[in-house]
Amino acid sequence: IGLLDIFGFETFRVNRFEQFCINYANEKLQQKYNKDIFSSVQNEYGYEGIPMPEVAFLDNSQVLHLIEGRMGFISMLNEECLRPHGNDASFVAKVKTVNKDMECLVKDPLHRNVQFG
Repeated sequence: IGLLDIFGFETFRVNRFEQFCINYANEKLQQKYNKDIFSSVQNEYGYEGIPMPEVAFLDNSQVLHLIEGRMGFISMLNEECLRPHGNDASFVAKVKTVNKDMECLVKDPLHRNVQFG
């Protein structure tokens, strides 16, 4: 089994848009790797009748939907940038409100009004 370990390409003292882009790229790569390696091999073995134990792997599609979905971070950030008085607090409030049911979005009460995880 091949393993993919994406720790990150850069370490920033403060996470900014650049870190977000790196994390997004890592999530896309992880999804592609999972799909290409785990899913396709399992399907191929099943098709050929070769017994193979089920290999469990995390599905990060919810994270990707949170980032690139219709009401995801990218769409909402674009909208906030176009607003004449757009700001960090308004963006974060919208992200938290619209995506309140997303399990992968950390909404820690200790976060300030411009933070989420």
